[in-house]
Amino acid sequence: MRKSWNMTTGDPTSLLWRFALPTVAGNLLHQAYSITDSIVVGRYLGQTALAAVGCTAPVTMLLAALMIGINTGVGILISQYAGRKDQAGIRRALVNSLYLGLAMAAALAAAGLWLAEPILRWMGTPEGPLQGAVTYLRINFMTSVCPLFYYLFSSVFRGMGDSRTALYCLAAAAAGNVGLDVLFVTVFHWGIAGTAWATALAQALSALLAAVLLIRRFPELRPRWEDCRLNPRLFHGIAVLALPIALQSAFNNLSNLVAQSGVNTFGETVMAAYTAAGRIGGLALMPVETIASALSIYAGQNHGACRPDRVRQGIFAALRLCLAVSMVIAVVLVAAGGQLAKLFLEAPSVELLAVVRQYLLITAVPSLLAGMMNVFMQTLRGTGHPGKALAGGLVQLGTKILVVAAGAWGFHDLAVVWLGWPLSFITGSIIPAIYCFGMLRRMEQSSQLQANDLEG
Repeated sequence: MRKSWNMTTGDPTSLLWRFALPTVAGNLLHQAYSITDSIVVGRYLGQTALAAVGCTAPVTMLLAALMIGINTGVGILISQYAGRKDQAGIRRALVNSLYLGLAMAAALAAAGLWLAEPILRWMGTPEGPLQGAVTYLRINFMTSVCPLFYYLFSSVFRGMGDSRTALYCLAAAAAGNVGLDVLFVTVFHWGIAGTAWATALAQALSALLAAVLLIRRFPELRPRWEDCRLNPRLFHGIAVLALPIALQSAFNNLSNLVAQSGVNTFGETVMAAYTAAGRIGGLALMPVETIASALSIYAGQNHGACRPDRVRQGIFAALRLCLAVSMVIAVVLVAAGGQLAKLFLEAPSVELLAVVRQYLLITAVPSLLAGMMNVFMQTLRGTGHPGKALAGGLVQLGTKILVVAAGAWGFHDLAVVWLGWPLSFITGSIIPAIYCFGMLRRMEQSSQLQANDLEG
């Protein structure tokens, strides 16, 4: 069996598709975490509890985004080392990224205990779901070290070009989360807190499994004593690459936090509808985002191998894949979007189902727009230019906040609120696309000059 993918040779479309498929499956399983939580809470604890879990989503996603951002940067750096066949660099990057993530997890755990309730009150959370939301959010802050390890080892596997083993670990976490959710809520009667503890424990168990598999599949990555010392230069390099990615993910989820605040102004029914629709919409957007994420590893390896021509080919291959996948997603959502919402509540109201359908049609059906934006951003990240991708993220953030604010507090119209998603994807694509093609032209010109020098 192939231990890892070498993306510096072969057809870009085939490579991206075969590498992305296990990651798509893994991310589907990851989305199953939040969906399982919502289904169990909605079915067994009711609409108020569902609204409580849902209104914490922007904050919990913000926490996850910070962890994913750090570890995505690590995965890209490892893919570049893999392209250069530098195993010692991979080991040092792994250890130093662990130090960076642990510091962040400790800070988040300490801050979350004090900030959970003020954040939710600032978001305008109604009193009914407030206390349940505070409990759920505090547990997520306290256990942030669990997703740290969980995302770190998955990123290392993907950085090495092994998305299949990362899928096995995600599958174990998803299965554990489903079983623990049902156990803690229906048998132990821990309520909303049970779903939070179930997710954290499942992630911790998956991280342990991933650590064992990583050492078994890649014994050359077992850290040596000299690798365990803090390397200030490498630590700084990881931070420079990873923090802009984490910040951009945080910015995107900050806009979701504003969106949740706007949705809260429409009442508990709309909050519950947004929870269900957001879970379904997340599944719809995830495949195109995952294809773009695979491109960051592809671009990282080819950048490390000095192959700008293949980076360009990969961009267009990823865009074609996103177009094909988004068309399938659109058909499914139009045909069955409303029916999927019935998974979350036993007897959803007509109003709730109407809100779900409207959200899905406006935000999730045009998923190609999200894929296009992420393709350009991930190319910049994979080639070592995360700051330029961050510029696009800032534009996306501003657009989404402005449109959502206009819809919620200006026109008080949900359709306008939902437009914040597709419009932000469009505006967020402009700067990364310009930077991306400009960077490729410079890389190709440099490669041509070097070739001419060698011929001379």
